[in-house]
Amino acid sequence: MQIRENLAFFDTVARDYDKSFTGTAVGRLLRERVWALLTRTGGFSRRESTAKAAGTALELNCGTGEDAVWLAKQGYNVLATDISPEMVALTAEKARQAGVGERIRTQTCSFAEVGKLEGPFDLVFSNFGGLNCVPPEELKKLSLDLQKLVAPGGLFVAVAMSRFCWWETLYFLLKIKPREAFRRWSRKPVQARLDEKTTVPTWYYSPVEIRRHFPDFQVKRVLPVGFWLPPSYLNPFFEKRPRLLGLLNFLEKNGAPAWLAPASDHFLICFEKARYRH
Repeated sequence: MQIRENLAFFDTVARDYDKSFTGTAVGRLLRERVWALLTRTGGFSRRESTAKAAGTALELNCGTGEDAVWLAKQGYNVLATDISPEMVALTAEKARQAGVGERIRTQTCSFAEVGKLEGPFDLVFSNFGGLNCVPPEELKKLSLDLQKLVAPGGLFVAVAMSRFCWWETLYFLLKIKPREAFRRWSRKPVQARLDEKTTVPTWYYSPVEIRRHFPDFQVKRVLPVGFWLPPSYLNPFFEKRPRLLGLLNFLEKNGAPAWLAPASDHFLICFEKARYRH
């Protein structure tokens, strides 16, 4: 199966995406966690001595532009791309409203078209499951394309949905829905729900599997995102219980070591491109 060239369902959910995820209590904390990990690991800059080091960044599956704006505020010149023209338009508007429009260019681009972009980039970034929309047979092509786009010594950072999430398994087992509890274990695409009417074919990967699909990059870090923080679809329950969510956020910040990444809702994997070829 090849990457779809026209994912109309992402256009369908674009206008409500910030309301349904970005702006929710759980969504905000998960994104803040990703930003904190990028900052802590130096995952957003080749020159790790300063968080304000300017560089060039390519964002894949940029969504409505929340991360593109953040990267621009760190000093990056950003090319924000997404397969959805509606998402790209929202990113451009958000960049203007945030006062960083001059640092952010936007372009409609699928994962299959990444190789047509012009680099190099100091950072390539894909957040919240972008890679999970790419079937295994297409990840090899993406790896080759990114090898050409990432500058020597540059980084490719992805936040992917893990093959196992203890939160999800426990939640659906308690609801006596074993099929949903173990859906991530399937090697076939799973129809993951974007909203009540929209689903998207999704492939789940473990950190080991992602490593294997990008063999020409060196892995720097693999870190958990959402081990203690719940999956975003549980937001209706937790936004009514801010103290409990605050406790989970505290645990996420202080009690989520790297070895828990394979059991988290997402994991952050940071690759580095070698400076020199042997």
